[in-house]
Amino acid sequence: MIVGIGTDILQMARLIAAYERTQGRLAERILGKEELAVFHQRLARNQKRGMAYLATRFAAKEAFSKAIGLGMRMPMAWRLLQTLNEPSGKPVTHYSGPLADFMLERNWHAEVTVSDEQDIAIAFVVVSHGTPIVTTYDPSNYIG
Repeated sequence: MIVGIGTDILQMARLIAAYERTQGRLAERILGKEELAVFHQRLARNQKRGMAYLATRFAAKEAFSKAIGLGMRMPMAWRLLQTLNEPSGKPVTHYSGPLADFMLERNWHAEVTVSDEQDIAIAFVVVSHGTPIVTTYDPSNYIG
C-alpha cells in the first residue's frame, strides 16, 4: 500500500552557488558517510558529475521528506537518509538512527529514482507499507 509520494526538482546552479558559498561544507551537511565518499570520488574525476551527484542526492532527500509527510524535521535529517546505487545502477534508500527506527516501526520502505540533465536534477520517491524488496545493507554491494 502506498503511504506517500514525493518529488523534487532542483536547479543545479543554485546548489553549486550554495556549495561554493559554504566552501564545500554543504556536501558534508547533507550527505551521509557513504554518499560523501562517492561524491568526493566523482568530484575528483569530473567536477560536473560530482555536482550532479550532490544535486540528485539533495533532491532525493527532499522528495523522501515529502513522501513520509514530515518535511525536514526529526526523525528526518539530511544524513540519516542515503541514496546509494546497486551494482546495476539502481538507486536505493538506506536509513540510519531515528529515521531507521521510524521506518521500521511503521513497516515502511521507499523506492527512489533520480535523474539529472545539464542544469536540473530531479528525484521521485514512493513510500509503501509492507516488506521491502531489499532488507539488508552491506556497503560493499554498492558502487560509486
